[in-house]
Amino acid sequence: MKLVNIKLLSIAAFLIIGITATAQKADRQYNNWSIEAQTGYHIPLAPNRFVDLGDYDGAFKQFQAGARYMITDTYGVRAHYSFLNFENPSEFVEGGVKFNRVAIEGVANVWKFAKVKGEFKENIGLLFHLGAGVTFANPSGSKGTDHIGNIIVGFTPQFRITDNFALFADVSYIANLKQHYSLGGDLLYPDYKHETGGLVNLSVGVNVSFGDREEHADWYYDN
Repeated sequence: MKLVNIKLLSIAAFLIIGITATAQKADRQYNNWSIEAQTGYHIPLAPNRFVDLGDYDGAFKQFQAGARYMITDTYGVRAHYSFLNFENPSEFVEGGVKFNRVAIEGVANVWKFAKVKGEFKENIGLLFHLGAGVTFANPSGSKGTDHIGNIIVGFTPQFRITDNFALFADVSYIANLKQHYSLGGDLLYPDYKHETGGLVNLSVGVNVSFGDREEHADWYYDN
């Protein structure tokens, strides 16, 4: 995949946000924008060629930052950047790979989408997210960059602290399409044949919303 994929993802995000922002009513009752940051634990699932995958999981070797725009109080879009570092902790084994990922996802408020009842919704939320991205992988065994397509899906439980501040956890699965290098940094096949990789991210983070309304769309209910 080439750099043009990032440009297309960025253009798509700005078009969606721009069109929907102009369509917002002046009397909206909630804030649309929020920013977030998270870190946690990653668990690689594939490919396992040349490596023991258990050697490459790790805590606090990942970071993600993003921005979200809620088109309605139920549906929105999110763009994020992620960094993941896979390295073998053994002093006898060298090598690894670093992932830099950019992605765009659709987001849905599960409570509102499923019409869940209960007062707990005032402080406890649940988001579902699904999208696509591009990873720029820098393996130790190559001076080049491996361009990997991604499919991302996950759930994000939230706990509101104030009207504009929330803590959250996140469980996501990331599929790596056309991965050419192992997590140890070695080329998987001499003929550059690829495999489909995958990993699970378990993260915790903070979410800050902003705007001129009292609360964010995540916590707004038109009773």
